[in-house]
Amino acid sequence: MKVRILFYLSLCLVVGCVSYAAVGPGAMTYPGLVVETGAAWNRVPKEHMTIMRPGAETWTQDGMLLDRVMIIPGVPDGEPVFRQRSRSEALPKFEANMLPNEIQELTESTVVKLFGEGQGAVESSNLRPHSYGDRRGILFDLNIAVSDGPDYRGIAGAIVHEGKLNLIIFIAAEPYYFDKHVDAARAIIESARIVAGS
Repeated sequence: MKVRILFYLSLCLVVGCVSYAAVGPGAMTYPGLVVETGAAWNRVPKEHMTIMRPGAETWTQDGMLLDRVMIIPGVPDGEPVFRQRSRSEALPKFEANMLPNEIQELTESTVVKLFGEGQGAVESSNLRPHSYGDRRGILFDLNIAVSDGPDYRGIAGAIVHEGKLNLIIFIAAEPYYFDKHVDAARAIIESARIVAGS
């Protein structure tokens, strides 16, 4: 318990040094994707999330190590969900013909990279279909056990359109931060719509 308290305190100190910009409420447009948020969030500066692809963003309420929504639009066939920072980095790649369960597995493998190999065990469950406007997609739940720090829970939503993956992932430290933000994060994920003509 003492280790977890110290971990949270260190996170707060780190988060306090990051300069965030407000985003929302309202509709936010990304390449080929629109999401709605009913409340203001904090956009994490790109230099603090160098793993994110161009056009992708991370939002948070209490600091990205406590809670985050990652909006990742338009991942092309044959490319990883996150930006590959070195040739030796083995990131799993999206394939346009993936089945829903394979996208779920891809997300599991991708989220592992956030915590570092061997630092977090990711399991997903409750794979279910979801309609994003007139597009069919999927939703599923995430559980992340971290070797040194708090555990996390999350929700992910995915839509494949014209051979590209649009993925939104919410993860938060449990139980407090997950419970605090899950309803708002779920609403963002479920609001996703493909932009016409994209």
